[in-house]
Amino acid sequence: MKTLLLTFALLTGSFINTMAASRLAAPGDSATHKLTIDFTNVTNRAGMLYVGLVNDAADFNGNSYRKTRIQVPATGTFQVKFDQLPAGRYAVKVFQDLNENQKLDTSNQMPTEPFGFSNVTMLMGPPSFEQTAFDLNAPKTIVINLLGQ
Repeated sequence: MKTLLLTFALLTGSFINTMAASRLAAPGDSATHKLTIDFTNVTNRAGMLYVGLVNDAADFNGNSYRKTRIQVPATGTFQVKFDQLPAGRYAVKVFQDLNENQKLDTSNQMPTEPFGFSNVTMLMGPPSFEQTAFDLNAPKTIVINLLGQ
């Protein structure tokens, strides 16, 4: 009987330790993070700012994983926040729609409206996902400098 009780106690303790360890590991597996994006060099205070968040190199020139748009305020600083993002590698692409046609206008393949990317302050041709990507594994704030103004 003592052996049975001791075995039961050891198995119960082992089970409780396993459950506690899995509970500690689970939030890391499913934890989400907040990304805050601040904008600089916004000289034209009009129109909408379209912000796309990409999490796959194959989608960099196409669809965004998450996207939003905000009205550019007449004065002051402003930001965009994406909540509940799983850990991973992301890139941000932005354009300011000055003529309210909901697209980035170009002339000879060059943007004619302000635009920007994460990790890019000056362009020497179209950027790639790898040039603009960053790791998100904790809450993070990035700054995007609008170009082409």
